[in-house]
This record gives sequence, structure tokens and C-alpha cells, in this order.
Amino acid sequence: MTIWKIIKKNPSALVWAIVIHVLAFIAIGVSFKSSDPKISETKQTKVIEAVAINESKIQEEINKLKKADKRKKKKQKRLQDRAKKAKRDRRKEEKKLRALKKKQKEQQRINKKKRVQEKKRIAEFERKQKETKEKLNKLEKERQEKQAELEREEKQRQEKIAQIKRAAEQKKRAAYVQSEVSRYKGLIRSQITRHWIFPASYQKGMKCKILVRLIPSGDVVSVRIIQSSGNSAFDRSVEMAVNKASPLPVPKSDTGLFNHFREVEFVFDPNA
Repeated sequence: MTIWKIIKKNPSALVWAIVIHVLAFIAIGVSFKSSDPKISETKQTKVIEAVAINESKIQEEINKLKKADKRKKKKQKRLQDRAKKAKRDRRKEEKKLRALKKKQKEQQRINKKKRVQEKKRIAEFERKQKETKEKLNKLEKERQEKQAELEREEKQRQEKIAQIKRAAEQKKRAAYVQSEVSRYKGLIRSQITRHWIFPASYQKGMKCKILVRLIPSGDVVSVRIIQSSGNSAFDRSVEMAVNKASPLPVPKSDTGLFNHFREVEFVFDPNA
């Protein structure tokens, strides 16, 4: 490579070369002005030597400049490599960032879709839950109404059964009371009959209706003929028989039957 090519590539070298040559020419001019040829020859020789030396220095400076330029170029290349690497890294990062943004955007889209789907699913679930609740409420209302109806029917049935039972009990009680009343009246009639004495004027077929008032002990409080036999002697004999037969057989007060015997009305017929 020639000096000019080096200078062309390194403008700073040109500056230094110009400076050095200017100094050299100044030195040569000074030497030509001397009047002594010997001195001039000597000086010319020195100038030539100086020029040679200057050329050497110029070359040396050029070499320094070249080395500095190489270092600069290496540094520039390193900086350029670093810049390229930084640019590549930046592009990679930008690419990653774009991919990440794209992924985030896609994820947001998916999340939004999922949220919409989830919202729809929740709304559908709530709708079905509401429908189910309404159906359950309707069924529960129908069940309660049916239960109330069944309870009313059961109550009516129980009341009917209770009425039937009460009627049966009443009928049974009435039959029992009637039976007991009849039995005790028979006992009373028998006991009075045992104490009755035939009057001299008695004739077969005589009978009278009497009303006897009693107390719970069976003692006779009073006796009265309410339908005469037509024979006063027979009527009085019956009254006497009732008083002699006292106390008469009556049911105990705790049986609840004595009320039927506070006043006992029956027909006395000694032949019955």
C-alpha cells in the first residue's frame, strides 16, 4: 500500500505530512540563503539528511497513525459488533416482547372467552337453580296442600270414627243403663213384693202405679200412688210394702246410675 493510499484512507495522516513537509521546506530555504558555498553544501547535506530523517519520521508518524487507525477501527469494529449484537439482542428481545404481547393478547382473549363462558355457565346454572327452586316450591306447596287435605280427611275420618264410637258407646251405655235400670227395678219390685201382704179385699188382676223417691243409700223418702188400682186397701198395702222393704236395692252412686232411681216409677202387679 502506497503512502497516498494510506493518506487517502487516513486524512489525519495527510495533515501531519503537510506540516512536516512545510517545516522541511522552510529549513531548506533558509539553507539556500547562506553566502558560503561550503557552508551551503554542508547545510544542504544536513538538509538532505534532515529531509531523510523527516521522511523517516513521517513514515514513523504514518505508521503510528496507521496503528492508531487500526486500533480505532478495531475499537470501532468492536463497538459496531457490540452495536450489532445489541441490535440483534434488541431485535430478539423485541421479538420475544412481541411474542409475549401476542401470547398475552391471546391469553387475554382466551381469558375473556373463558370469563364470558363462565358467566354464561353461571347464569345458566342460576337459571336452572331458580327453575329447580320454583319447581321444588311448587311441589312443596302441592305437597302441603295435599297434606292439609289428607289431614282434613283424616280429621274428618277420625271425627266420624269418634262419632261412631261415641254413638256405639252411647248405645252400649244406654243399653247397659236400660239393662241395669230394668234389673234394679226388678230387684226393687221383687223386694217390695216379698214385703207385700194380701189385703182381704184383694182380687186377682189388681195393680197400681207408684212413684217412689229414694236416697243413694236406698232408703225410701216417700211413696205415692200415681195410678190407683181402684181398691184403697190394695193401694195402702202396696205403700206399706214399699216402706217395709226400705232400704231398696239401688246401684252405687259411683256407677252414675243412681240418678235413674231418685224417683222410681213402676207398676206394682203381684202376679207379674
